[in-house]
This record gives sequence, structure tokens and C-alpha cells, in this order.
Amino acid sequence: MINSMTGYGRGSSTKNGFTFSAEIRSVNHRYADFSLRLPRELYALEERIRRTLQEAVKRGRVELSLGLDEVPAGVRQVKMNYDLAEDYHRTLQDLCRNLQLSDQVKLKHLLQMPELFKTGGISVAEEEVWPAISEALQEALEQLLEQRRVEGENLGRDLLERCEHLDNMVAEASKRAEEAKEEHRHRTEQKFQELLAGHFEETRLIMECALLVERMGVDEELVRLRSHIKAFRENLTGTAPAGRKLDFIAQEMFREVNTIGSKAGDYQLTNLVVELKAELEKIREQIQNLE
Repeated sequence: MINSMTGYGRGSSTKNGFTFSAEIRSVNHRYADFSLRLPRELYALEERIRRTLQEAVKRGRVELSLGLDEVPAGVRQVKMNYDLAEDYHRTLQDLCRNLQLSDQVKLKHLLQMPELFKTGGISVAEEEVWPAISEALQEALEQLLEQRRVEGENLGRDLLERCEHLDNMVAEASKRAEEAKEEHRHRTEQKFQELLAGHFEETRLIMECALLVERMGVDEELVRLRSHIKAFRENLTGTAPAGRKLDFIAQEMFREVNTIGSKAGDYQLTNLVVELKAELEKIREQIQNLE
């Protein structure tokens, strides 16, 4: 099943007294690109977390934000900056004396001062926190992948409809190409009949006429174009990520349509080529969203 590259997921888990929350966003990207925002205490787990994401997401830019929301009692330490507290106390006392205030500096005044307290770092064992991290990640990934799957289904249906439209236009172009070739052959024969009156070599003129009409033929290009549409449809309904391959096939279809346009000496066929290019451009825009 084809998947989109855009989605969002969120998960949380509490185990062994640790609570983690995970948010994952993914957007379009040419390759698989992962950006992780982790608490400092979890830097050692970055590679393990990255591998978990790589197993689930094959293409797209993925941004993970992992938060450590709660820790067991006694694990995190709160420290007092005593030197700063003494400075604050002394400064406030000086202020009272200079302004001739009778107020006394109390604890409640000091508690309003910034940076008196700081939270000390914590040391965690990998296997102690991994169960909660893994569960939060899996929950977020499940939501992310479900969104990518649903959007991928919608894109797949749209692209299949566009393939059907391409088939119809190619059939119409094939029919018109045969008509145009016959009309051109008839006109060329008339011109050559006029030239024969001037005593040109008839066999040579007939050969030149045949070559000219043949050069206008687009049968081979139309056959290859049908083959590309078939391959596109097969990859679209496959089970493996196929965004890059579909983009390559679309490029090949563009080349064939461009060749048909350059060889077409017919107004109606040229208009069909323009319509084919417009439809292929829409297809390529949609492909950019596929994994």
C-alpha cells in the first residue's frame, strides 16, 4: 500500500516512575531525514531512538520531540544558590538603609528573586527508562503511520483515476496520429504527382515520400508511453514504498510525450500533447507527497 510522507502522532507512557511524551511530525523530503530533540539526560539513547524511527519510516523528513515529564521522587535534585541568596539579602538590606525604610528583608522577599534555585541533572540507566520511551514512541508512530496510510490511500485513488485519464488520451492520440499520417501521405502524394510532371525520378520520389511519412510516425512513442502507464499503475498498487520509482516513471512518460509533440505535424495531435503534459504535471505534483 502506498503511503503519504506527511503525518503527525503523539504518545506518552509512564513506567518505573518515569513519564515520557513523544511528538512526531513528518513532511515531504527526497530522502529519509530525522531530526531529534531530546532532554540532555537522554543523549546517550539518540542512536537507539533513531533506529526505531528508521525501521518505521523509509522516506520523508521526520521531527521527533521527546519530553521527560516526570521522574521518581529523589532522582532529581533541587539546589540552592546560597552565594546568590546572600548577595540578594545584602543588596536588599542596603536598599532599605539608603531609602530609610523600616521594612525587614524576609524569606518571602528572597523567594521572588530569580535564579535562586536550579534543578540538578539526573543520571538514568538506559534499561530503566527505555520501556517508557519505547511505549511512547510506538504510540506516536502508530498515529503517524495511520495518518500517512490514510492520506496515501487518497493519493493512490487520485493517481489511479489520472492513469485512466492518461489511457484515454493516449488512445485518442493514437487514433489521431494514424489519421494525421494518412492525411499527410495523401497530401504528399498529390504534391509529388505535381513534381512528376517535371520529369523527376518516380522511384526516388516515392522512397522520399515514404521516409517523410515514417518520420512523422509516433507509434513507437505511444507503445512506450502505454508501457510506462502500465508500470506506473503496477508500482502504485504494490506493497513497497515507490515514490521515487513513480517519479522516475513519470519523467520517462514526459520524455515520450515531448517526442510525440516534436514529431507531431498536426494541430489536433499537438493539442492532445498539451493535455497529456498538463495531466502528467499534476501527477508529478502528487507523487512528491508519496513515500
